[in-house]
Amino acid sequence: MIIDQPSQDSLQESQLSSCGNVASRARWVEDAGEAEVLDSKGKLWLTTGVTRGGKLYYNVEEIGFLAERGALVLLDDEDETIGLEEIYKKIAGGNYGCSWDAFQAYKHLKVLGYIVGRYGVPWTVKHSGTCEVTDSPKSMADTERCSDRANGACNDITKFLKQMHIDGIYPSFEVHLPNSKFKKSCPGVPTFLLCLLRDKPPSRDELETVENKFEGIPLKFCQFDNGRISFLSFDNVTLPSLP
Repeated sequence: MIIDQPSQDSLQESQLSSCGNVASRARWVEDAGEAEVLDSKGKLWLTTGVTRGGKLYYNVEEIGFLAERGALVLLDDEDETIGLEEIYKKIAGGNYGCSWDAFQAYKHLKVLGYIVGRYGVPWTVKHSGTCEVTDSPKSMADTERCSDRANGACNDITKFLKQMHIDGIYPSFEVHLPNSKFKKSCPGVPTFLLCLLRDKPPSRDELETVENKFEGIPLKFCQFDNGRISFLSFDNVTLPSLP
């Protein structure tokens, strides 16, 4: 199954086009494994990055996606530009909560206009009592204990990002349809959760196990093979009873 372009206008494409040649800037924080946004241009921040303590942070797949499109300049501690080749090395190394295959899946969905975030990592720690959220108690507890980055300390949310097994049979991303009214403080229930596959489709037992854990939200599976991305979904099929 290939995920097609949503019928409604692509929010992501309109946001990218609105950036023009003006790029945002962010500084890479090695201990955190993400980048702190120094200045944000356009409206990309509406559907990318997590907000913590009034600051915006991009994880490594978001950095790669935005840098490829000229919408982000990544800087090091000495305000020198970090090029795409070095960004790709960070992604391919798999040390920041994302693998190369996960990046390809993320990029593919973003190009199609979907709003994509890491599963279990809230867009913001501010939540309204009227909003539906899908964050686990553990992830919420982690994010609520975030501290600032004084002295280069790595806060709880970035530790949680590093611990995520992005390639396991476990949701890697939560995916929302394009929505001009999307709010990080109240994202709503995802359209589906995306799990990455290593080598082959899951067995029936594995599939049932993961689906039982996330009952109520559709699951889709992604496999990256020889440069081709395949998106799979599995439905229950009941065979007719024999006479």
